[in-house]
Amino acid sequence: MSSASPPALPAHVSLLLASLPLPRPTSILDVGANPINEAPYAALLRAGGCHVTGFEPQPAAYAELQRIKGPQESYHPHAVGDGSLQTLHIYASSGLTSIFPPHLPGLRALGRGRWARVLEKLQMQTLSLDRIEGLAPCDLLKIDIQGGEKLVFDHATRVLADAVAVIVELRYMQLYEDEPMMGGVDESLRAQGFMLHKFLFNKSQPMPNSQSARLHRRRNADQLIDGDAVYLRHPGRIDGFSDGQVMQLALLAAAVIESHSLALYALDELVRRSLVPADLPGRYADALPPALLVRDERGEAAQADPTPAPSPAAAAPAPAAKTRVPPTKPAASRAKPGPASPKATPARKPTLRSSGA
Repeated sequence: MSSASPPALPAHVSLLLASLPLPRPTSILDVGANPINEAPYAALLRAGGCHVTGFEPQPAAYAELQRIKGPQESYHPHAVGDGSLQTLHIYASSGLTSIFPPHLPGLRALGRGRWARVLEKLQMQTLSLDRIEGLAPCDLLKIDIQGGEKLVFDHATRVLADAVAVIVELRYMQLYEDEPMMGGVDESLRAQGFMLHKFLFNKSQPMPNSQSARLHRRRNADQLIDGDAVYLRHPGRIDGFSDGQVMQLALLAAAVIESHSLALYALDELVRRSLVPADLPGRYADALPPALLVRDERGEAAQADPTPAPSPAAAAPAPAAKTRVPPTKPAASRAKPGPASPKATPARKPTLRSSGA
């Protein structure tokens, strides 16, 4: 195991942490926090810039989270869903564990029939995020629960009301029976005011064929399977965001989403609200890696523009189209003629108790 120190926080992220008058640290909910891969917010977490509340029902994965967690992380061994009793299918590959059984035609089409191996099934009482009392505020929801994402979104409207971003796994090739796929997830998030912003990555592979041994695998990875995408609370309505939401959007764009134009878009809004110095957008651009900046003929970075971009709310409406009247030709014109031209009793909400937090 390497003892190397983690990489230093990028200069542009450090600048925002020092400059933004954030009302509180960024709050992240991680549903399906299985630590197979490093989370996209890991650098911000190491810098102490956020607090993470995670949920992971797999016993082995939850135990590992408890072992490696830091002081700004708390994890709970609960399955998140709609509040109903569900069957959790524990697959041989931990990353495939889902409330859904395998979709054999899809797996066979990919030549991945072995992925369908289920080791055990656990009956789990799911919790809906909206029914959990004492849950931390949510600025960013990261979720990867192998097909169950839409179920969570549909029962998290209260929790997501203040969130500015969602990182979600989207499925393109069906792997599970009855999973909602990309379209269902997109529909649910758009109904709550979010829009697709970018893909962090997509996974694909070649289709199995008789000439597989002759084909370069990466260059012929034609079939999309799934990938992680970022949804944003609609930035065209940023004039209706609270000050805290705009600040969280700027920091998340810089430190987690790596969308620098979005970070500057949010910083321009903060300048308009007189919440940050007018030169902060320029200083942010100065702190970016040189490869991201335009160079002049001398190879030097372009100078900062102190004028923020116009607010989307302040944009002038397009002028009405005018009817064009063709000019009347004089009688003596020598021009040649052209062509013819019932009310239920509410159940008691579950209270979240931290396990070793």
